[in-house]
Amino acid sequence: MQVFLGDAITLMRQGEDPTMVTGQVSGVVLNDARQLERIYIHGIDVPFWIGTGWLIVDESEDDDGEI
Repeated sequence: MQVFLGDAITLMRQGEDPTMVTGQVSGVVLNDARQLERIYIHGIDVPFWIGTGWLIVDESEDDDGEI
């Protein structure tokens, strides 16, 4: 999945206390392998680190659950 500045995305972290965050991407950082390392959401000062369990929710499905 490609993520661009200004995109509205939802991040999810599963576990004992599942958490979802929705917002506008204000920054992205890639690692040395050019893979997504962390994402910044507008209005939130700390980044969401992909390596600590945060996943991007694919919202490309329509209301009927079909792609």
